Amino acid sequence: MPLPITKKQAITAITWMKNSFKNEMQEAVNGTPFSIDTLCAIACQETAYVWVEWIEKKSIDEILGLCVFDASGDYPGTNRSAFPRNTDAFRRIYGDEFTTLLIKEANISRKARGYDRRNWLYKGYGIYQYDLQHVKTDDQFFRNRSWYQYDQCLRKVMLELNQKWSVYKDMFKTIKSYNGSGPRAEAYANNVIIFTDYSMGVN
Repeated sequence: MPLPITKKQAITAITWMKNSFKNEMQEAVNGTPFSIDTLCAIACQETAYVWVEWIEKKSIDEILGLCVFDASGDYPGTNRSAFPRNTDAFRRIYGDEFTTLLIKEANISRKARGYDRRNWLYKGYGIYQYDLQHVKTDDQFFRNRSWYQYDQCLRKVMLELNQKWSVYKDMFKTIKSYNGSGPRAEAYANNVIIFTDYSMGVN
């Protein structure tokens, strides 16, 4: 899996992350095997390919709110195994109002990227891409648009990382499992390791 952004872009993104959220990240990783650099690296892999171009144009709050990505299952030629497989599957369970809310948020993000409106439900929310499959146990995160708040995104990524660490006690396996399983997840973990190294060079 190629890196989604260049080293120069990664350094720009990491610098922004550290300037914007360093204290919050440090507090979150205290007493864990993770570091600020881990968190910056995951953001580089997950979403910075979009927002690195917004750093000079949009506020922190705008960037966070626009991190609604991943139209898998609805975008032509893609499929998804996790719930919801597509917009219709979500609508059948959660109804029109909730579905419309999330489609609206997806279209706000699409507009910021220069795309036309679509009736697609996006699956990744926030700078660390909290997956919509979690709606089954954590619907308030999505109903309340909690990805607009960095502390909420941080809480979710740390919860997931700590849970994975409790199983694997190994950084590479933990990062791989954070993404999933199989070759793509292994490639994902390799990229995060590279971005972590970049991040260690940024004050």
